[in-house]
Amino acid sequence: MDLETIERFQNDLDDLNAFQTFLNMDQIIRRIHCNKELAKFCAPIRTKPRRRKRRFNPLIDLREKEFQYSYRFSKDSMKRLIDMLRDDLEVEQQNNAVEVDKAHQKCQVPVEKQIMAAVRYWGRTEHPEITAQMHGVSLKTLMKISKRVAEALSYNASRYIRMPCLLAEKEKVAKGFYDIAHMPQVIGAVNHTQMKCKRNKAAAAQKHSEQNTMEHILHIQIVTDASLKIRDLDCHLAKAFDSRSPADIFAQSRIKERFEQNEFRGRLLLGDSGLKCSSYLYTPVLYGLTLAEQAFNSSLRLTYEPARKCLKLLQQRFGILNDEFQGSLATARHIVVALVLLHNMALEWKDAAIDTTNLKEFDDHHYETQINTEERSRAEFIKNHFQK
Repeated sequence: MDLETIERFQNDLDDLNAFQTFLNMDQIIRRIHCNKELAKFCAPIRTKPRRRKRRFNPLIDLREKEFQYSYRFSKDSMKRLIDMLRDDLEVEQQNNAVEVDKAHQKCQVPVEKQIMAAVRYWGRTEHPEITAQMHGVSLKTLMKISKRVAEALSYNASRYIRMPCLLAEKEKVAKGFYDIAHMPQVIGAVNHTQMKCKRNKAAAAQKHSEQNTMEHILHIQIVTDASLKIRDLDCHLAKAFDSRSPADIFAQSRIKERFEQNEFRGRLLLGDSGLKCSSYLYTPVLYGLTLAEQAFNSSLRLTYEPARKCLKLLQQRFGILNDEFQGSLATARHIVVALVLLHNMALEWKDAAIDTTNLKEFDDHHYETQINTEERSRAEFIKNHFQK
């Protein structure tokens, strides 16, 4: 009976020692792994891999309608845009990677996310801070991304923003205007808008100049065709207190020089009452007394309508044009060029996100009419084409 008690006590003691060994298993394993001679006899410890949360991908996580509203393009067009800009942005990242360490390279934003973040920021469907949070970047990084993508888009300006050069192109554009209200020889309509620009505090502090902290006005002049495509773009910067009329802006534009050099001989531009009438730029007759002048004004008003629709469509799709831009003036120019490029690309690709049927009424700006002496060409034009 005593032997059985001793054996039972011994078994309980062994179980207690085994349990104590189990509690100290972590320390034992660490000692085994620290001993090089015993480590080869022990199986490696396998830890369960940590699952990372998948990042937000708009091309996958958003439905088509939501994507078009936020990014101003359909998913197919956005993929096409990413493929077009991928090489330019990747080369720039590689060039900048020489000056940064490896830890910073791992934190670089993917090219796809850069392009989508910039386009969404330009659309201004939400506050810029929300756009930055949606793409996992800071607001400062979003501003840098916007500048980088705008510069990459500007490299393709000559491909998507150009006046018709070949005779067949000129005839096609002129036919598009003629089919609207029988206005012949027209290959473009001129329209203007403005964009407020203000240097941010950081940039102004670096320059230490009051001139750089002043508000500026970026005058934007576009020449459109009948299909709402922008054929020419001109940007002029002026101080906020420097009031310039559209006629002054047009007088400094490159398109005026090209017409004066007879590059588009026999072709016409149309403008509103804010521009000066000339031999190649026709504006409405101030007081249409005769039936021919009234018919000309009516035809010009209808033919000029695509210019109003184009500008309104551009402003509705990219709300940054309606806000005060914070940043450098060079970046503002690049962004305007980028927006015009995106507009023309969407039209050329027949993007599903463009809807011209729901355009709101465009407010017609009435400028002080400029009286000039170069109206003989217009009078002769009215007599030849509108006199019954």
